Amino acid sequence: MKSPRDIEQELANTHIRPRPELRRRVLESAFQAQAEAGSERQAARSGSTWRLMMNSKTTRYAAAAVIVIGAMVIISQLGGSWDGTSVAWSQVVEQINNHTRYKYRERVTREQGPPIPTMVVYHLNLAQRRQEVEDGTIHVIDMRGEDAITVELDPATKKAVVTQVLGFGPRKDPDIIGMVKRFEQVSTERLGTKEKDGATLHGFRHAPNEHNDFTVWVDPDTKLPVEIELKHPTRKQTIFMDEFEFDFDLDESDFSTEVPEGYEVETVVEDYRPVEAKVVKPETLGAELSHTAYTLGKLPWVKTSTLVQMTNPLMRRGKLFVVGVRTDDDNCVLVVQGSYYTERRMVWLTEDRLVLSAPSGPRLFTHPNGAIYAKLMLEGIADVSPDLFEKADLSEQRLTRMVAMPNGVVLGVCANQPLEDGRLLELAGALQEIKTP
Repeated sequence: MKSPRDIEQELANTHIRPRPELRRRVLESAFQAQAEAGSERQAARSGSTWRLMMNSKTTRYAAAAVIVIGAMVIISQLGGSWDGTSVAWSQVVEQINNHTRYKYRERVTREQGPPIPTMVVYHLNLAQRRQEVEDGTIHVIDMRGEDAITVELDPATKKAVVTQVLGFGPRKDPDIIGMVKRFEQVSTERLGTKEKDGATLHGFRHAPNEHNDFTVWVDPDTKLPVEIELKHPTRKQTIFMDEFEFDFDLDESDFSTEVPEGYEVETVVEDYRPVEAKVVKPETLGAELSHTAYTLGKLPWVKTSTLVQMTNPLMRRGKLFVVGVRTDDDNCVLVVQGSYYTERRMVWLTEDRLVLSAPSGPRLFTHPNGAIYAKLMLEGIADVSPDLFEKADLSEQRLTRMVAMPNGVVLGVCANQPLEDGRLLELAGALQEIKTP
């Protein structure tokens, strides 16, 4: 028979943590059995050991204690719980689907790039969100209509940026409710329990691919999230969500996209409506982009050139304008522009990614997913202009650079074959603003 010390060690070695009262009862029974076991030993030698042991009340307690521990281990391994406090992932899904109004704090850590400020996020419903950022700015997002709209308010400077995203809605926010529904369809790993602020939380993990790794800790009573950690291994960043509240006191007017009086307003338009792929003129590009548009001046090593509009192949929606050229060494080079191509939005354009600076002012950066970017852009231009590029010619040596202009506009440059630094600098220097009336 196992000693109380053995029993206590088995308790410690399990992944579960019994409530203090049950732990006390189990160990008291074991200690009592050990104290009285001496009077039973002589009888045990008579050959009726099991009968006498089971006729002893205290020994039955000790045997029961060992059985309880074994059951605890088995139940734990099967994903249940010994004391009725088990949490099944289906229960979490059921409870969280009852709450479309909730708030949480969001923090992001990253190995590279500028820091992302902490914010408190309020979801009024699945299409309206408010973000209060630690720098004092406020973001309001409304995706209920055909055209989504976001408003960024800076109360300190009385400036506002209103972004109209045409054809983006109506749609639901990519929030935790959508996240857990995806969890239902695949294997979700149990992580056991952990203690936080005197409470026991139950953990689950779901890693659907190499880009996303979710960990969710829930309250066993409410079956609702207390903490969520989302790791992006390829981007080398982690998003932490905590301080969840599933009922918050905030008026619906706080989710309005009307800019308060007295604000200076900048309007940005992003077009996500279906796009007809076609060749366009420079004046079309200048009229449709919400920032300065560029064309490419003459270069001695460019044989042919075309300007097209096409669907953004990265998101399979939205509009891009692409200058495509064929060089004298049969390389295909693309210059890509879109309304959201600005340094303010591309926060990953950091100094550690800077590789070249042109005398005229443009700076050239690497792209964190440059090979994928170039592949999709080249395949996209092949669909529009097969005379310029064919998918069968896609090279593993393809190159991507992002060109940041002095005024904050960013252009993407990708080439099917390596492009030497001298030509990259010449290309950046040949970018010319498109003047619009």
